[in-house]
Amino acid sequence: MTLFIIIVIVVLIIAYSGGNKSKSKTFNKYNTPPTQKSSRSQSNITVEIKRSSSSTSRGDSVIDVTGRSYKIDSSTVKPILKRYVKGIPYWQHHYVYSYSEINTASYEQQSFYKLLKDFFLKGEYIDLEGNTNYAFILFFDLLDEFLKHKDLNKIESQLEILGQCYPKTSSYAITELIKRLETLGDASAIQRLRNKQQSHYQSYYNDYDSWKLGSKYKTKLKLSESEVKVLNKVWQPSNNFGSIEYCCVEIVKLFLKTLEELNKQYLEENSTLEDQFSVIADIVARKHFNYRANSTNFKYSIDQTKDQLYSTIFKYCENTVRDCYEHKRKLSIDFYTSTGIIQQEFNSRIGSRIETVHSRLIHKISPTDESTNIELNSQNTSRWKITFDKLCANFNGNSNSFIEAIRLLAIQNIKNPSLENIYFESSKFIAKTDKQAALLFYVNYLYCDLQSVKFDNKQLTKTVQKSLFTSNEQLHEFEKIVSDLINTKDLNKAIEAATQFYIPKRKKIKLSKDAIAEAHQKHSGTVELLNEYLQDEYEDSLSKVKTEEINSEEVQIEIQKKEPDIQRAASKFADAQRELLDTFQKNGLTLSDEEIELFAKSRGLFKNQLIESVNDTCYEILDDLLIEVDGENYSINSDYFQRILTL
Repeated sequence: MTLFIIIVIVVLIIAYSGGNKSKSKTFNKYNTPPTQKSSRSQSNITVEIKRSSSSTSRGDSVIDVTGRSYKIDSSTVKPILKRYVKGIPYWQHHYVYSYSEINTASYEQQSFYKLLKDFFLKGEYIDLEGNTNYAFILFFDLLDEFLKHKDLNKIESQLEILGQCYPKTSSYAITELIKRLETLGDASAIQRLRNKQQSHYQSYYNDYDSWKLGSKYKTKLKLSESEVKVLNKVWQPSNNFGSIEYCCVEIVKLFLKTLEELNKQYLEENSTLEDQFSVIADIVARKHFNYRANSTNFKYSIDQTKDQLYSTIFKYCENTVRDCYEHKRKLSIDFYTSTGIIQQEFNSRIGSRIETVHSRLIHKISPTDESTNIELNSQNTSRWKITFDKLCANFNGNSNSFIEAIRLLAIQNIKNPSLENIYFESSKFIAKTDKQAALLFYVNYLYCDLQSVKFDNKQLTKTVQKSLFTSNEQLHEFEKIVSDLINTKDLNKAIEAATQFYIPKRKKIKLSKDAIAEAHQKHSGTVELLNEYLQDEYEDSLSKVKTEEINSEEVQIEIQKKEPDIQRAASKFADAQRELLDTFQKNGLTLSDEEIELFAKSRGLFKNQLIESVNDTCYEILDDLLIEVDGENYSINSDYFQRILTL
């Protein structure tokens, strides 16, 4: 009996053991190991997979819903966005601050949002095609639900996936989650998230610093770590002048030398530049912002003001370089001008000293090279006048030197729409000294004028010295050169003709004075008519050249081009509008607010009314504004300007 009982027990043990092994094999057959509990900090996605019974040796599989699942770490698998075939209901972008804004959406938008959320919670993600309002509604919806279920691991996982699918939400995730944790009073979780946030910020700023001035020029200028640090406090110039690499480098060099000189002065007075900054920053915090001393806002204001002071000194340096490079437009340097005591302290402690330091350092600024001059002249279209006036003032009668200097000046202004004026003024100046040079400059003027947006033919180009022409025949020959240039735009041909203009003719015809007198008597009417034609005008099918004597020393040449292209191009504009666009073109497509104000007043118009009328005229063509505000100036996009010329 005892033996029988023992045998039964052994059989039962073997049977039970075999049954468990069979179940284990069946479970493993589907490759679905039991779900394991993740740690609290782990983010995961549930993905459900079942092998099709018809799978081939290639391992094809289909996604299906089963009762078995395993988790994949979301940090290693990037969610795949799926296209919603029915199309995303458009929702015009606006800033979403809470989930309740779903109530302002249309029925169609609300219905789609419910679908989006259901898919998201199932682990399927829809491509929103730029409709980010839905993403932020889901963002705040998930955060509101967290206050109910309080599962930190769940919400962190959800926000991480949401940020991967819709990146614009990621930068707000930790901040908004911390707000909810503060409501729940979870101090440890808040501290962990703040550490994580600090790590993110540090990574961002390390990358951002590479674009700052100190990091940018560290190698090129062989800067020390302290120089890099102080330069990184300064915003890189975003204006046209500072965008020129050569100019920016010189500003940086002067800035560092200025700080060095200021520190030397303060050290002699048992102080430092940092001490002066602290005094001014303290006044700003207390007098301007009315912050309580040593409060959080007070301390933040102190740091911000010190950085602002470095940027203000940098502006001083930029203005000094601008002045050295004869760039007339200066930056406005305002440091809390509305609070008198702050401005007074700044000027006495720093501003006045900078001016003294710069008066000694300005000679150390490197002179401009050719490429920099070309860029500066394109920005400041009247800059050439400074060099031209110096050439005229220092002229010693050597026309060859003057011609060469003007040639170099013209090269430096190759991108300047005022190039034509350089040639014209040169023609007027040299006319009494070198007649041939005057003609050549005048021909170059006409050619540049023809290439401009508008063929001016205005009084700036109407006079040449009468001494250039000794007879009506000579004047008539020059009129032919001018007319041919207008029609053919062949500059080389015109220059060749002007070069040969004063070479004496080899064959001369001698006429009997008596015969001339007799012919004059018989045909006096015809001779007077011919003289009138020769003196007054020359005309062909495309142009008309009219000459009129101004006084005993000069004549005026007025050139009229028939059916000028630019007039057709500007036919849609009223006279004032067209003149404004011409003025923009002559000034590199940029005018200051003051310049436009004066222009409008001179024509009895309001500035804004004039600008709006031009923009309204062009809007149907450009689908955008032609004239836009650019800081203290007004500017025109060059591509837009070219488009309106094709009207």
